[in-house]
Amino acid sequence: MTPKILILDDHMLFCQGIERILLEQFNSEINIINNPEDVALDEVLNFDIVLVDMDMPSQKGYEFVSSVKATGNTTTKFLIVSMHNKPSLVKKSIESGVNGYILKDDPLEVFTLAITEILEGKEYYSERVRESMKYLTLETIVLSPREEQIIKYIAKGLNANDIAEMLYISVETVKTHNRNIKSKLKIENRAQLIKYAYKNLLT
Repeated sequence: MTPKILILDDHMLFCQGIERILLEQFNSEINIINNPEDVALDEVLNFDIVLVDMDMPSQKGYEFVSSVKATGNTTTKFLIVSMHNKPSLVKKSIESGVNGYILKDDPLEVFTLAITEILEGKEYYSERVRESMKYLTLETIVLSPREEQIIKYIAKGLNANDIAEMLYISVETVKTHNRNIKSKLKIENRAQLIKYAYKNLLT
């Protein structure tokens, strides 16, 4: 059977290169979309596997996967193809329901092996990603969406009053979230919070 593959990535040169490789290896039907907002979630059902970039214009790759999964789609497979090999991102991707995670600079044979394995009903994480997964501990805690929002705004230089106005919540609620975030992450000040935001791609 010829697999139907969707490449969801905003770097056209990368998409065209991968498309060429996949056509040679799988003789597959391939679609390329550069923005997740351009694809209806129910349309994803038409594809056997989706190659999802982590950093897209409007959302993270794992957020897109979570959105599709929330529709009840259990048939389409998802492979994250990212330039980032951070334990926190791998963890969020796994929790979103992906079937694999590889890196954009992994060897070309990794791409084809990952797709083959996943289409056969298996999971696939490249060797370097598996190495990163060894560091998945309680310290790589996943913050709530609200806590992530607040960290993003802090990293952009907003104060508690600004954030409260942006999120339509009280200043005291923002301060409570801030204290809880610092407690969870075991950090003490704003500079460390901003460093965490950039390290974990929350900006």
